[in-house]
Amino acid sequence: RTCARNITMADDGEGSLPKATVAKMITERLPKGLKLSAEVKEMVLEACNEFVQCVASEANEISTKENKSTILPEHVVKALESLDFASYVETVSAAMVEMKEEGKEARAEKKKKKGMQMTPEEALAMQTKMFAEARARYESGDASGGAGGGGGAPAVAPPPAPSGGSLD
Repeated sequence: RTCARNITMADDGEGSLPKATVAKMITERLPKGLKLSAEVKEMVLEACNEFVQCVASEANEISTKENKSTILPEHVVKALESLDFASYVETVSAAMVEMKEEGKEARAEKKKKKGMQMTPEEALAMQTKMFAEARARYESGDASGGAGGGGGAPAVAPPPAPSGGSLD
């Protein structure tokens, strides 16, 4: 099956890949000393755009047939297979699993941070309480750092003053 060419794309606008990013990807994968002309880079960019549009269009058709309003990663895999790009499925599937894991980790981290957040009022109340406790310790002469002790340096007697003798 081939991709229908009923898709029109704006030139380096909406719906196309960033020219600089594609050019950088091309350059990074070239052997040292090999350069591509601007025309070749443009052709590769057009091919990349066409490939992405073709896969997206096919994935959209698949999702529509399944009565889904969102294209899912599974639809992209099916699109690659139906367009005879099955050789990409393993790589794309591995990337999909990796992205799902990263998403899980990000959601877990966000949930963890959310549980630790305080409202501004709670933070101000805590700060006020801590300042009051510190002031009370200071005024009582307790510089240990509060409950549990040991927060400050242990009290040490100053060294004796030097005697008036000579240095010989």
